[in-house]
Amino acid sequence: MTKNDLLESKFFLIFVVKIFLFTTLILMFLISFSEAKKKKEKDCLYCNEYEKLKDWPESERPEAFIYEELNYPEGMFTKKHKTSKKRQGFAGKKVYHRFVKAKSSLNKYQHLMIRDMSYFEALFNEMLNDPKASVETLEGLKKGREAMRMSLQISPKAKTSEAVLKFWATGKMLAIAHKKNKKKKKKKAKIDPEISERAAVLANMKKQIATAKVNAQRAATIEAQKQIEVTN
Repeated sequence: MTKNDLLESKFFLIFVVKIFLFTTLILMFLISFSEAKKKKEKDCLYCNEYEKLKDWPESERPEAFIYEELNYPEGMFTKKHKTSKKRQGFAGKKVYHRFVKAKSSLNKYQHLMIRDMSYFEALFNEMLNDPKASVETLEGLKKGREAMRMSLQISPKAKTSEAVLKFWATGKMLAIAHKKNKKKKKKKAKIDPEISERAAVLANMKKQIATAKVNAQRAATIEAQKQIEVTN
């Protein structure tokens, strides 16, 4: 083999290696792009067609995505929250605090958990009055709202006003029971500082019941946590 043949073979080999590397890079890019595209696919029904609520004609929306004007329970909002936007912001902060920041204490404070489910309802409802609200966010919150409603056997088709009143009233009732139980525990501690075996079993049962009640809510938090943060 002559020197020229060797050089030609060398150049050909280099050319083949370059083609191989170039092809590999292209394939890697296409695979990465394909994976990224899959990740960007939105897990929602209407958001693929409408980005903002203003783009979605009210006449084409299901009833669940139509704003409901209602009188919230006394004490739920203050005079500062006269506008829909302010109610949305306040409700968002309450929801974020209870179901994201303080989620580890949901079992301990069930009365607060149930009460603040009414703020979740309010958040979703007031966002339906915001033309700039993201349809994707609303769909995520709707899933969370339905999971929360399951805890009190409230129909997904029920009006916001009905759900708000039930959550708020139940939360108040549980708050009264919570205070009474707290007083009883203090009295019992003075009389008998040691916890009996029967009391331990009862406490364990109560804990299991509480866990069962918040399972639906936790599923909702996972689904809606990122959406809630957007409102803050």
